[in-house]
Order: sequence, then C-alpha cells, then structure tokens
Amino acid sequence: MKNIFFIFFVILSYCTIQAQSEFSSGLLPGIRVSAKISDQFKWINSIQSRQIFIDNTKEKSLDYEYILTDISSLFSIKVGAHGIFNIGYLIRLQDGTAIHRSIQQYNLVQDFERLRIGHRFATDQTFNIAIPPQYRLRYKISLEKPLAGNKVDPKEFYLKLGNEYLGIYQSNEVTLEIRVLPFIGYEINHKNKIELGIDYRLSDFLDSGSENDMWLSINWFYAISMRSKSK
Repeated sequence: MKNIFFIFFVILSYCTIQAQSEFSSGLLPGIRVSAKISDQFKWINSIQSRQIFIDNTKEKSLDYEYILTDISSLFSIKVGAHGIFNIGYLIRLQDGTAIHRSIQQYNLVQDFERLRIGHRFATDQTFNIAIPPQYRLRYKISLEKPLAGNKVDPKEFYLKLGNEYLGIYQSNEVTLEIRVLPFIGYEINHKNKIELGIDYRLSDFLDSGSENDMWLSINWFYAISMRSKSK
C-alpha cells in the first residue's frame, strides 16, 4: 500500500515540473456490481465519479472541483473458454448535461501459473448535441499476480498492472492517449474485492506540449448471482 502512494507522488512531482505540460490530478472512485445470470451471461453495472484537486491550467491550481459522474451498464457474453464479449451503454453527467456513449468490447484472458494476462479490444462512440461525435479504438493489456500462493484467495492481496492505448477521432482530427494503471487489490471474499492504484493518462504528446492526468483510483467490486438455486 505504501508503494502505491510512493509511485503516486513520484509521478506527481515529475509532471508538475514539466513547463510545457498541462497537469491535473484528483480522485477517481468507482463501484462495479456484476450479476451472474448464467454460466454464459453476466450483467455489469458501474458508477464512477471524478474530482480534481490540482489543475495547473487555472490561476488557483490547488482547489477542489467536481468534474463528472459516469454511469454504465454492460451485457457480458462468454465466448469459448477464454473470451468475453461486452456490449453496453454509458451516460456521463457533466456540466448539467448528459453525454451518451455506446460501448463494444472483446476480452481475452490467459491463465498461467501465478499469473493472469488479459487483453481488451474495444471501440466506443460518444454523442452529445453540443459537441461533435467522438470515436475511439482501444487496446488494453493487464497482468494480475497474487502476492502469496498460486492464485488469489479470500483475504489476500494481489498486484494488477495495466497499460492501455486509445486512438481518438473527432472533428477530422486523430489523437493518441496512453494510460498506465498500477493497482494493488485485496479480495475480501469471493463476492467482494477492493483495488487501489493510479490511473495516469498522457495525451497530446505528439504536439509541442502534452496533457497529463493522474487519478488516485479506488474501486469496489461486488458480485451477485441471479441464478435460481436447484432444489
């Protein structure tokens, strides 16, 4: 846990000394509830908010500001032994308006001894009457490793590292965003787990400057079963 905060402040120090860079930082808490309908189908609902504490583009760079809330719902279908296809919808509440996003994802999970590797290929489309539509193509690779034993068991910690690349098209312009996500997780039981880490996002780095966003992310995952028990 101490290492997570150490990495957070190291990246914070690095970003704030970049004269040509825009930098913002804050909290990114979220809750995800997944309901297992059957062995093949799952329904996933989540809510996540974003609050800024540091923004060097403003005159008062150290100040609290609520930014937005994302509410999403995904329908998940298991494909084969290792694949999962998700399709769903997200509503973003920001500045008194609603922004809509359709989502399509394909996840591939590979299990090795003491290591799980996940690949996510995704597209999404964002729409709002006040802004041009935005289209994104995404790829994320993640590694999950238990800190004790060969697999993650209840009341044990695990390490999760993620790296994501986003190609973004909007108003005839193409940009690239890179995300780095180091997390420490704790499985409370088979239904509950908590993850704490950093969500660092770098964009516009192909231009003269760059935009750096770093969030201290706290996520709670809760799983339920909607299947009726056999008598």
